[in-house]
Amino acid sequence: MTYLKYLIGRVRFHLTNYFKPLIAHTEGIFIDEIWEQIKKKALKKDILKWYVMTPINYEYFKVFFNTKYSKKELAKIMKKRYKWLLERNQRLELHVHFNKIMNISYENQEEMIKNAKDWMMKELGVKPKEFISGWWVYNKDTIEILRKNNLKLIKENKYKAIHDYNLIR
Repeated sequence: MTYLKYLIGRVRFHLTNYFKPLIAHTEGIFIDEIWEQIKKKALKKDILKWYVMTPINYEYFKVFFNTKYSKKELAKIMKKRYKWLLERNQRLELHVHFNKIMNISYENQEEMIKNAKDWMMKELGVKPKEFISGWWVYNKDTIEILRKNNLKLIKENKYKAIHDYNLIR
């Protein structure tokens, strides 16, 4: 009986998730192969919202994607490509990666969130209203900082989510 309940729960989860709007965590937009797939999805309006990372996560890009771009070069590419999305009426919101175990101080979180939000406002003219934390990792400090910055925390099961780098697989 327990196994049957488990199976029913899994089927219910997948059926519910199937009908949720699709959002994308936009992390590899500076990689041309990924960018081509992002453009296709944007033109077909397949994605409800793009939760975008900013140059504030430069160290993440260096480690996760082994990028050879400087922070300045990366920022220039991101700005150009995010503007392209905005010109096609795509909605951009904020996505920041801290670290997986959340051993980051209140001050560091606050600085990262504020700087990422400020970059979006200055470079793109976008005032983000929503926030997704990388790896869905956050703590009570994150929630307080988001409240102070008028950002709504989007939790893991709100939408059906993909990462842009999975578009090329």
